[in-house]
Amino acid sequence: MRTLEPLTTKGKKLRVGDRVRLETTEATELNGVTVIPQGTPAIGEVTEVRNKGMWGKSGKINARVLSMKVNGRQVRMTGAFDDKGTTGTAGVVGSVVLLPVAGFFMTGTSANIPAGAPVAGFLDEDVIATAAR
Repeated sequence: MRTLEPLTTKGKKLRVGDRVRLETTEATELNGVTVIPQGTPAIGEVTEVRNKGMWGKSGKINARVLSMKVNGRQVRMTGAFDDKGTTGTAGVVGSVVLLPVAGFFMTGTSANIPAGAPVAGFLDEDVIATAAR
């Protein structure tokens, strides 16, 4: 699967519970019959957001895959994806030695998951497939 929209902690707009649009990148087949077509829409959910902050704290995003729509039926799924920005710890330590107040203003980087990022998702229930005769 892949994300259809970017997720970022930059701007501090991302919230826990926000929905994420996903889609399958490949068709899933069973005995030569396509059960889940390529491009099937799916939904994920943001489960944790930490914005970058003072003292070198980096941003963080955790999200999970919830479900996809297959043949007009919503199917439960599992899977998780995340990103963490880089910490500014080395810069904070160096600046605090020279000027103790400076660490207060040093931040890490924001977390970013770009559109098109790969996501591993797994079916959490059976999908009904009809065999061709």
